[in-house]
Amino acid sequence: MEYSRPIAKSSMDRRPDLPEEGRENRRSARVGGEGTLPKGIHYYRMWFRYLKLALECEDKNIEVVVKPHYTTKRSDLYKGIGGAGSNVFIPKETTFLKVDREFYKDWDCDDVLTMTFDRWWKTHKELFHASNPEVVSKTSVKNDEDFIFLKLDRRMSSKDLLSFLNADVAPLLNQSPKYEVKGKGRYHHFLNRYNAVVCCMKGMSAVEIFSDRSGYIRAPEEKGDRVDKGGSIMVPHDKKTGQPKYSGVFQRQYQGGIDHLLEVCEGRFGSGTKVHV
Repeated sequence: MEYSRPIAKSSMDRRPDLPEEGRENRRSARVGGEGTLPKGIHYYRMWFRYLKLALECEDKNIEVVVKPHYTTKRSDLYKGIGGAGSNVFIPKETTFLKVDREFYKDWDCDDVLTMTFDRWWKTHKELFHASNPEVVSKTSVKNDEDFIFLKLDRRMSSKDLLSFLNADVAPLLNQSPKYEVKGKGRYHHFLNRYNAVVCCMKGMSAVEIFSDRSGYIRAPEEKGDRVDKGGSIMVPHDKKTGQPKYSGVFQRQYQGGIDHLLEVCEGRFGSGTKVHV
C-alpha cells in the first residue's frame, strides 16, 4: 500500500494520567474556534482513513478478501455438501471495491487519496461541524438553509429569551448532518480494525501484527478487556499447549475492518455491514 499505513501507538496512548474512557469524545475534541462536531475529531479521522484505503484499493484494483476460507461440518451452509462427521472446505469470498464518488463529491476524493488528514481537514471541516453562534450585522445576513436568523428586541429579558429559544428554536435544531458517524463504536475499535486490514494487506501475519512494538492492536477502553493502560488486547491461550491463539482474535478485528471498508464505499461509517462469518 502506498498511501494507507497502519497507525502506530503514540505517546498519548501511553500516558497513565489521561482518563481511559471517553477521551476521544471530550469537549476539547469536539469544540473548536469555528464550530462544534457531533463526535470527537478522531472519528472523522478514522472515516477519512477508511475512505483513503478504499480509494487506494479501487485505484490499484486490489481484490479484497471479505470472508476468509474455513471448514465446517454443517452441510446447510454450503450447497448441501458434507454431513455428520465430514469437514467441508468453504472457499474465501473476495470483491473489488467501488466507492460512491457521487456521495463523496464534496470530499474531493483525489485529495483524500494523497493528502494527510490534517491537511485535508483544513479545507473540508465545514462539511462536518456546526458553526458556533455569533452576533451578525444586518448587512451580513444572507439566505442559507443551514442557519436560523433571529431578530431580538434589546429590551427583552434573558429569561423570556430562554423560554422562546426552548419553545420555538430548539425544535428546529439537531438536524442530522449528511456526513454522520453512525452507531456507538469507540475510536479504538475502529483503529484496531483498520490496522488489522492494512497490516494484513502489507503481508504481516497475525503473530507479527499483535507482537509488533508499534502497538497496532491495542486494548479497548472498556473495563474487563484491558491488559494495562495503553497495553495490548487480550489474546486467549490454548488450554493444551499454552500457546497464544492469535488467529481468532485477529480475524474478528480484520472482519470488523472489512465491514467498515464496505460501508464507507456506500457512503456510511460507524455501524458496519454485518458480514461476519
